[in-house]
Amino acid sequence: MQATVNNLLSQGELAKRWGRTESAISLATAVGAGPRYVKIDGAIRYPVDEVQRYERACLYFDPAEVALQTVN
Repeated sequence: MQATVNNLLSQGELAKRWGRTESAISLATAVGAGPRYVKIDGAIRYPVDEVQRYERACLYFDPAEVALQTVN
């Protein structure tokens, strides 16, 4: 995993992206939920590619929608 300053999000930036509070992001991180992160000088940063991977893993599909697509 390569990370540069340009593709790392702070907890505040991730909270804004997801419409959550920083406290919610901190709690999720503390219990091991959420995207993988790096710790730099004690500060937690989230690589954008890890955030995107986590978001893709959280996608849900409406079973009715899937059924309609297979019929058509």
